[in-house]
Amino acid sequence: MTPGPANPAQLSALDGQTKVVTLTVGGNDIGFTDIVKNCAVSLPWDAGCKGDYVHDGRDELSEKIAAVAPKLDKALTDVKAKAPRAKAFLVGYPTVLPETGTGCYPVVPILPADVVYLRAKVKELNAMLQARAAKAGITYVDVATPSIGHDFCAGSAKWVEGLVPTNVAAPVHPNAAGMRATAATVAAKVNQVVTS
Repeated sequence: MTPGPANPAQLSALDGQTKVVTLTVGGNDIGFTDIVKNCAVSLPWDAGCKGDYVHDGRDELSEKIAAVAPKLDKALTDVKAKAPRAKAFLVGYPTVLPETGTGCYPVVPILPADVVYLRAKVKELNAMLQARAAKAGITYVDVATPSIGHDFCAGSAKWVEGLVPTNVAAPVHPNAAGMRATAATVAAKVNQVVTS
């Protein structure tokens, strides 16, 4: 398949007249979708994936999350420089894995211990985003809380697709219901900040 034309840098759309900027950054930088795919196993007695990332006294995913922070700081600084009059909003990530419990193996074939580990990494990523937004004076939008109970194990109530989507969406990404819910959450926060 031939790739389409490259999109211009999104910053090029901003200027001194821009009033509102929303952005989500970080998940692709740490390779979250690939991480979840790597953690998918076919057999319940497999070793799981946590050992792929936590070894030799290191947690590679925590290191990747920490490495995103300075890139995010630069992105937020660039947004403020290009659109100094805009209200900016950094949108976090939804609840991808169940908020409690050990998942829904084999529907989503991630072992229980790995579900607990990956859930903690998503929370760590969101906490880093929230802290960096606060440091930059930018509003953080929490979409994790309203999406609790709509993770990829939630059947017809899910807002995030599993490894094999059952709705039109990429694996481990929001489906249409998830995008509508996220849009409503972001709009409510924007309206709260802009009109206050």
